[in-house]
Amino acid sequence: MDGSTSIDPTGYIKSRGLKFPKDGTYLTGKVRGLLRENGYERDLTAAALKATRAGDTVLDLGCGLGFVAGMLAKRRDVAAIHGYDGNATLLTYAEAMLATNGIDGVTLNHAVLGKRKSTVPFYVRAPFAASSLTPIEGEEATETTVEMLNMKTTLTALKPTVIICDIEGGEADLLDGADLKGVRQVVVKLHPAHIGHEGMLKVFDATAKAGLAYDPRLSAGRIVGFGTA
Repeated sequence: MDGSTSIDPTGYIKSRGLKFPKDGTYLTGKVRGLLRENGYERDLTAAALKATRAGDTVLDLGCGLGFVAGMLAKRRDVAAIHGYDGNATLLTYAEAMLATNGIDGVTLNHAVLGKRKSTVPFYVRAPFAASSLTPIEGEEATETTVEMLNMKTTLTALKPTVIICDIEGGEADLLDGADLKGVRQVVVKLHPAHIGHEGMLKVFDATAKAGLAYDPRLSAGRIVGFGTA
């Protein structure tokens, strides 16, 4: 992102040591309640914290509000965090949130990762967590355009040791065939309604081929973790 922090908050909501600027677009209804109750992305954040240790380089795919990135930057002495999301205005909010909390070391990118470099449609929905690369027939969404970066090239350039993936149904295709050499831990939020049984098999197969085994310490419900021995 460009360093803009144009969010003009009317106050803040505190959640697990982080301050989230109040706004009328993203911190609405259910999200406000979950933040106040310290329940927002609870399982995903718990898995990410367990998976990450000092010195790690983290790839946060579908970084959203920046909650997981903020928690890792605050609680783990990581080398770097690289966040990616297809929703540009949501990233502006995440950037403002990180700046509000004085958090450095997180790079936010308006892009998604895929098997080839291109430009692709991205569908912004309400609630924002449902936004994705996949059109859904009969559902209202705002179609935008986002840059797709090559997954292999990005992994080679950034050399992540931990990958956190919450990309609303894109997880199966993204991990399928990915070269995860050097990655120690992968945490994935599964979306069975989108990827089905075959897609879930792809996730487990891709991580197994990379030498990463299912890790029950990191897993709960739709959150599944994989790691080296």
